[in-house]
Amino acid sequence: MRTGEDLRITQMGQSVMGVVLEGNPQRPEPIHFRVVIPGGDVDIVRTSDDDYWVHVRVNHPGHGSFCRGEDVPGKILDARLDLTSKHTVDVNVGDFNSPDLYHLAVRVTTKEVHHADEMVSEVQGAEGTGK
Repeated sequence: MRTGEDLRITQMGQSVMGVVLEGNPQRPEPIHFRVVIPGGDVDIVRTSDDDYWVHVRVNHPGHGSFCRGEDVPGKILDARLDLTSKHTVDVNVGDFNSPDLYHLAVRVTTKEVHHADEMVSEVQGAEGTGK
């Protein structure tokens, strides 16, 4: 069996499609699994001890890209950590070490952003929508 041969995009909810990376040595999967989005990509990398790194990368002009012809600049606009013990607004970067950390979200845009404040009301309005 070729590495990744059995990976399939499947329905995982009403509006969710996905791929399950099982980490099962009997069903070889790629060491790197990449999802390309406008402005960058998300890369899931299995380590030698079967943990995973999840990378979010944005395109920067002149730095090239992983996809032929894809040169749409991207920016990391916002990020959020979710902990079981704190409200999202009370979380800070130091909470990366918390055992209560269960979710990390990174917002990527291809739009020109002149002032971060312009996006605050949009982000606050989208918090309850899963965006």
